[in-house]
Amino acid sequence: MIARLVRGLPPSLPAGLVPGLAPADAPAASPARAAAGLPNIQVLRGLAAVTVLVHHATFYGQFLRGADRPLAGLDAMMGLWGVAVFFAISGFLMAGLVVRDRPFAFLAHRIVRIFPTYLAVVALFAGLFAALGLTLGGLKPLALSLAPAGARSYPLNVEWTLVFETSFYVGLFVVALAGLAHRIVPLALGWLGLIAAAALLLPRGSIDLTAPPLYALALSGACIPFAGGLLLPRLIAGGRLRPFLGLLALPLGAACLLVETEAARWLGGIAAVLLVGAAASGPQMGGSHPLSRVALRLGDWSYVLYLVHVPVLWLTASVLPADWSGLAYGVTGIAAALGVAALLGPLDVALYRRLRRRIDAASPRALRRGLTLYLAIFFGCAAWGSAETARNDRQESRARAALAALPPETWASRDLAESALSGRGLALPASLRGELEAIEALSPTDIVVSAFVFDPARPKREAMLALFCNGRLAGLDRPRRTRKDLAARPGLDGIARRRTGYRMRLPLAACPAGAVPLAVAVDEDGRMAVLPGTAGR
Repeated sequence: MIARLVRGLPPSLPAGLVPGLAPADAPAASPARAAAGLPNIQVLRGLAAVTVLVHHATFYGQFLRGADRPLAGLDAMMGLWGVAVFFAISGFLMAGLVVRDRPFAFLAHRIVRIFPTYLAVVALFAGLFAALGLTLGGLKPLALSLAPAGARSYPLNVEWTLVFETSFYVGLFVVALAGLAHRIVPLALGWLGLIAAAALLLPRGSIDLTAPPLYALALSGACIPFAGGLLLPRLIAGGRLRPFLGLLALPLGAACLLVETEAARWLGGIAAVLLVGAAASGPQMGGSHPLSRVALRLGDWSYVLYLVHVPVLWLTASVLPADWSGLAYGVTGIAAALGVAALLGPLDVALYRRLRRRIDAASPRALRRGLTLYLAIFFGCAAWGSAETARNDRQESRARAALAALPPETWASRDLAESALSGRGLALPASLRGELEAIEALSPTDIVVSAFVFDPARPKREAMLALFCNGRLAGLDRPRRTRKDLAARPGLDGIARRRTGYRMRLPLAACPAGAVPLAVAVDEDGRMAVLPGTAGR
């Protein structure tokens, strides 16, 4: 069957099957244009954005306001399903566009679809948060590049999907540049096989499903719907995917609630591909009914809605009275996010239209020059961040091994830990300075651990911070901040020039109130020190 799929179907999507549709991660140029192409896909895109919005409204209702989540398993899966549909739509549309467009025009269209609106939204909320005395994190070039550089802090808290999207686009550009655009089907099948092999052969949890570095991104289960979406044009053109098969998405989606996340990625990805295939191959909805027009508009604004909804939920949580229920917060936050999307969505559509026209009018030389610069930045950021991620992973692995080599009862108290480290010759030198400064409530469900570690005698010494609560390892983290505020302390000369500060976020259940915290610094050689500090909460 696979051989027939590769050899026997038309080399590309039949003309007219996807006319006028915009890139998958963003709305089409206008409702009329979507209606002339595949309005079902446009509506599905809007519904996927709303699904993710509802998931985050329930999550932040609990995280920021302590609201109950009676259907936590279901609303958690809503995020997975929504993203899977986005990726399946993207793969479906890109399979046609990468064959139709010249490689440099293809990539340029994708870049101007993603970055201008994204950076504008980041700037908007950075200014708004600053005016309100709030902090918008992740405003660093490595994060804003949307390159696959491992786990990062992002300003809008949804960028991990954009990292995948930009990586997909760059990968398809390379495929097209190599003259392999018409070999998308065997490449996609091989990709799915590679993901399956990685899931079976690599240690469980060795690949970050949502924030992998460049060298592991293609192996993540999050890629399944995109790779499957690349197969859809051939399957539809050959009559091998009928609309009724979309009904299989229901039991597959329901099965996601019964399995672990990695398996749910597969089931949800397959369900999303079937759903997108059914929407593309079935009778298309009309655009004359008012509800149809609203649904198409929602599809137009889906990219902006996706970008703005988490900052809007944060702002909603900060301005609503504390005694409002979780349901009231969720409804208000959802309505506010939809309202902001309705305001900014038309601007996003107009901006993309204008930039696309400019790209189409640009000379091939100008496109090559601009895209060469972009690719240099993309791969440079990806290489830098991925190398850092690999180094951090190695350091964390060594730290965990060093901690595990000691008996579990070692970490039951400070005296036992210090005695064990001294007796085994594992204690760090007395020149080390450090302190467990605080364990504070970040939200009703999360805490944040603050600490620093610095050795004036060896300023380049790097250490991981392990936090034990009631003898159990609650968290392990690396230093992420410089501590210029400590530079004036005696004996801490040079601390401001290196990352020595920790701010580790943990679920409250990992170190509940009343637990006895024990902070341990672990250097690259496996030597350790118990940090002083009571960490009052």
